[in-house]
Amino acid sequence: MKYLTLLPLLLSLSLSAQESEGIVFAEQPFEDLLARARAEDKLIFIDAYTTWCGPCKMMTAKVFPDPEVGKVYNDRFINAKFNMERGEGIDLARRYSVAVYPTYLFVNGEGELVHRGIGYIPKPALLELADVAVSDLSLGALENRYQSGDRDPEFMATFAQALAASNEEERADRLVSDFLDTQKDWTTPSNLRLLVTSPGQVGSQRMNFLIEHATLAETTLEAGIATQTIQRALVNDYHRRNRKRSLVAPEEIAGYYAENAGELADQLHSAYALIYYERTGDMESYLPRAMEHYSTYPSEDYTELNSLAWTFFEESDDPKQLAQAIEWAEKSVALRTYYPNLDTLAWLYHKTGQQDKAEATATRAIEYAKADSLDYTATLKIFQ
Repeated sequence: MKYLTLLPLLLSLSLSAQESEGIVFAEQPFEDLLARARAEDKLIFIDAYTTWCGPCKMMTAKVFPDPEVGKVYNDRFINAKFNMERGEGIDLARRYSVAVYPTYLFVNGEGELVHRGIGYIPKPALLELADVAVSDLSLGALENRYQSGDRDPEFMATFAQALAASNEEERADRLVSDFLDTQKDWTTPSNLRLLVTSPGQVGSQRMNFLIEHATLAETTLEAGIATQTIQRALVNDYHRRNRKRSLVAPEEIAGYYAENAGELADQLHSAYALIYYERTGDMESYLPRAMEHYSTYPSEDYTELNSLAWTFFEESDDPKQLAQAIEWAEKSVALRTYYPNLDTLAWLYHKTGQQDKAEATATRAIEYAKADSLDYTATLKIFQ
């Protein structure tokens, strides 16, 4: 009798221990999982993985064991893992068009795909994914709105972004293309957002329109969004066409920009050169080129300015260059004040011998860090 009395307690302790360790994955056939989902009125969360997938292993080692992640997923979903190259996983990969690993599937009791995520996802984003999967922003909910005839431009942008984030870029591209064909004015804020979400192929009507109206898009939406979208499309297209696996030297790609980037050719080629020199570690070329570029094409993006200023803090000892970095950092703070750019500005003041300004700015940085529960121990070194 003592063993029978202790058994429920032991089971309870075992379950509590599992929950504290993170997501508990059920080992059941898919049909049994579907039956459970119907009975418990829950979605099934499936980690679709392969044994050779590095990000899959990182999720298993670093994210799935987190107690907070475990609590949310164990309470809200029935969780399962399937190797997409063995057993039932082979059919599931075909059924749900899994081609990228890891893929996360949210499936209802009828076997219908409700939502999807892909790639390595850190804890905050995985928790957000759980919220989206049971919301009106899930792929299933958005699909139902689309099938019911909703063609509101803001909704179309949301749907297209969700599709692209789920590795369904081709479908997102078709939806945006078909919708914009019905629109007389592409310069409205909602249609510009659609163009940025899905600009189409290099040389297409959509891409050319976005290139011609990049300034309007960035004034209407946000700084840098159009040029970054165009830059990414151009670089990817060039490397795909020429079967290049890594960035090519700036002089090699100059003609491509002249042919495809319209009035943005010089600006985007100059920005590409900065990316190339920074990635290859050629700071001797990067630093003066960055000074020239941002003098000709000033940035209004506070995150870009902060990143730029920090690079100069780390890489330069030239007084003129550091003075310019301080101007960028100050502008970043003026555009939007937050801990990272205050910290950058404080360190630049410190490096240039302006200790009073450094300590005053560091104090402000720490206040912002505390408000956002951020680690500010590195900033404290300014006072030493």
